[in-house]
Amino acid sequence: MALTAAEYFAVEKNEKVLVLLTDMTNYADALAIVSNRMDQIPSKDSMPGSLYSDLAKIYEKAVQFPSGGSITIIAVTTLSGGDITHAVPDNTGYITEGQLYLRRDSDVGKVIVDPFRSLSRLKQLVTGRKTREDHPQAMNAAVRLYADAADAKTKLENGFDLTDYDNRTLAFAKDYSKKLLAIDVNLDTTEMLDVAWNLFALHFTPEEVNIKQELVDKYWKK
Repeated sequence: MALTAAEYFAVEKNEKVLVLLTDMTNYADALAIVSNRMDQIPSKDSMPGSLYSDLAKIYEKAVQFPSGGSITIIAVTTLSGGDITHAVPDNTGYITEGQLYLRRDSDVGKVIVDPFRSLSRLKQLVTGRKTREDHPQAMNAAVRLYADAADAKTKLENGFDLTDYDNRTLAFAKDYSKKLLAIDVNLDTTEMLDVAWNLFALHFTPEEVNIKQELVDKYWKK
């Protein structure tokens, strides 16, 4: 019903329509119940073999019309036991443009966007082109430093001594989660980039951040 209404406004009224679908896991569970009652042979995780097609019929309604109208779909998928390999998120990941993976960060006590499991197949068409020039390098540097913090946390949990760099990556990870990754952060892209540069300067040297010198000269917070 929501998608039919969206099609009307996008096609007939040339409107830009955002459709929120929640929860796709419940929808897939309902499909599984119906298919089992019809004695169809189940596939992965007791889901119907047609699950990919069933989800694609919904997700692939996303469209940009030459006349100006468009349909953008944001679908919420609750993970069963946090299992991202479950049939519903697994199929969704194949069909959709990308995904935002949300989890609770125990270090800051907030729900954050996990940069390791979130993805976008088309971000290279936007970052640094429709956003500020430093976006791709700043994004890559932040995720790399966040990964170093994850390694440092593993060392800490296993009883190994931490270096000064390890301690600084852990401090950076907490600030990064709280000020940029948390879902209650409401900043535009330029503001987020400025925050990232502030965090780089607070915790690291330009050499450790490993960003092009011309960008460092322009954006590094003295």
